[in-house]
Amino acid sequence: MLRIRQLQRRFLRSVGVGVAAAALSYLPPLHLAGRLDGLLYSAWSRIDPPEAPADMLLVSLASPAELAGLEAIAQAHGAKLLVTTALEPPPSAAGALALGPVDIPVGELRLQRTGWSRGGHLWLRPDVDGVVRHDWPALDAAEPSPSLAYFAAASLETAGSLGPPARHADGAGRRWLRFYAPESFAHATAGDVATEPARVAGKVLIAGEDRPPVATPLGPMSAHELLAHAVAGYREGRAVRASPLATALPWAVAAALVGAAAFVPSAMALPAAAAGGAALIGASAGGFLLAGLWLPVTAPTLLLIATGAAEALGERRRPARARLKAARRAAADGRLGESWTLYRQVPATPALLDELYRLGRALEAADDLGAAADVYYRVAQIDGRFRDAAQRLVRCGRPRPTTEHLVQPPVRLPAMLDRYELLEPIGRGAMGYVYLGRDSKINRIVAIKAVDLKAEFEPADVADARERFLREAETAGRLSHPNIVTIFDVGETDGLAYIAMEYLRGRHLSDFAVPEALLPAPTVLQLLSRAADALHYAHCHNVVHRDIKPANIMYDSASDSLKITDFGIARMIDASRTRTGIVLGTPAFMSPEQVEGKNVNGHTDLFALGVSLYQLLTGQLPFRGASMTNLMFVIANEPHPAVTAVRPDLPPLIDEIVDRALAKDPADRYSSGAEMAAALRAGAAALA
Repeated sequence: MLRIRQLQRRFLRSVGVGVAAAALSYLPPLHLAGRLDGLLYSAWSRIDPPEAPADMLLVSLASPAELAGLEAIAQAHGAKLLVTTALEPPPSAAGALALGPVDIPVGELRLQRTGWSRGGHLWLRPDVDGVVRHDWPALDAAEPSPSLAYFAAASLETAGSLGPPARHADGAGRRWLRFYAPESFAHATAGDVATEPARVAGKVLIAGEDRPPVATPLGPMSAHELLAHAVAGYREGRAVRASPLATALPWAVAAALVGAAAFVPSAMALPAAAAGGAALIGASAGGFLLAGLWLPVTAPTLLLIATGAAEALGERRRPARARLKAARRAAADGRLGESWTLYRQVPATPALLDELYRLGRALEAADDLGAAADVYYRVAQIDGRFRDAAQRLVRCGRPRPTTEHLVQPPVRLPAMLDRYELLEPIGRGAMGYVYLGRDSKINRIVAIKAVDLKAEFEPADVADARERFLREAETAGRLSHPNIVTIFDVGETDGLAYIAMEYLRGRHLSDFAVPEALLPAPTVLQLLSRAADALHYAHCHNVVHRDIKPANIMYDSASDSLKITDFGIARMIDASRTRTGIVLGTPAFMSPEQVEGKNVNGHTDLFALGVSLYQLLTGQLPFRGASMTNLMFVIANEPHPAVTAVRPDLPPLIDEIVDRALAKDPADRYSSGAEMAAALRAGAAALA
């Protein structure tokens, strides 16, 4: 019984919202349903329009005065009929050849007589969006007046085969036009006809001035061109049929789908409604193009979408207590993934910390480290120092195969750096440490790179190092690329300079630069093509990394995310020396121009990326030396061993890519990161 009452409430709530939305779509001044239906009608009209009758000729008049000469030519050279939109007949108009607008509209519903004695009304009445889609076969006035298009078509038929005007109208007195391909009508000017009068022989001439234009589903047309579409439609019996049944059918389908939606899971309500709306729109297109039937479906589609949205919104607003109860029940039954899905829909509070932590431990024990990291992330957002959640987040979010990467915190480990709470050391770089942190203002988990300037630099160099650190970090912070780590903030407090950046999960590519842990070669090429794209972006913004290596590239296989880290740091440390006097950096990845002390540019980064490529493919470095001096000599002067000499299973194409990246002369390397990225992608495709 409870289930039945819930279904009833869902149904009534959803239907109420849907009906209200559909009803509102008809209200002025927007008339949303009419406008959207008009857009559909216009879209369907442009798809495969029919060809116009071959015996029709559109004649453009520069002025009404040209009509008299055109009529004379038509009479003399055997035209079938002359129909014009000119409001007054020429003085010589006589006989049955020329037709014109007998009545024209004045105001909303009144008609006014013109000087024409034969013809019909010319009432180009637009829809609410200003577009003309109808002809009005007969108007209910004091003296019923047929349309000019109908009268012209009837004049060409014999024995009244066209039937009475009412036969061609829907219940509202309209005839929905099926527009012809505009280029299929023959066109001429009055001057053309005067030069070649034989062109009018056996033709139905539709004449008028080209201005002002009339809005139609096919775009702006002159009034006489629109008239030609209507005349051709009457002659060929071609129109789009509309009826009360065709209008009611989409509503019936929508009502049936709304009724069925009560039995659809709430999470699927909106997608199911969208699919139903798409089906109605598809049916409208099919009816129009295949059967010449007009199905107005916008309002029924709005009913479906609003119903689905109401159900989805109602689902989101279900009491948190019910979701929490379901989450606990799923956890107790061992359905850990389902339990975490439900917990995520419950507002996080300190009261949930213990059970969330226990769920994270259970997921960790089940070896679902990604989900466990998500749980610990939520716990750390609520309370960064709850038990060992921060440590477990680091361990699950960035698993390490050995203990050699364990980080020992520095001597000075403050609890806070400005607004950032330091939770757990993540790793150590060339300078300083990286911590898991929490932004106390906006409750966001971040990674904090902190550098103790007094410990790293000579006292005389500290001020310059601080200024350079902040300047270079701010420069790197302006980079915005999907393959470059995002920097949120930079600052300095109590002698500690820091950068707050997005917390990355996954592993450094250096974990895959040893023979026993190499990634597949196509994967390596694809990953480094993204790094090359990121370097191209940075170089275009005048930022050179200077320390590209696998340890500065983070990869998360779960999300297939790759990020280059430590932008802006290498330039700062390259310009200063530590107290030991050793230049910080990674000599094995330096370019020849770097080891020779020359100015570096983007080619230096591409050389280092080439060294990284070599190491990730072979598990060894391309340049090695017994000492720093010997290594620098090798980099500057000696060739590297071919990749295929180490990995005979790889094709010579790999050697070509690596050889160009590791060319001694920067001019012989790839001209840009984009060019290197393209070569890497081509290599990956060749290996796939």
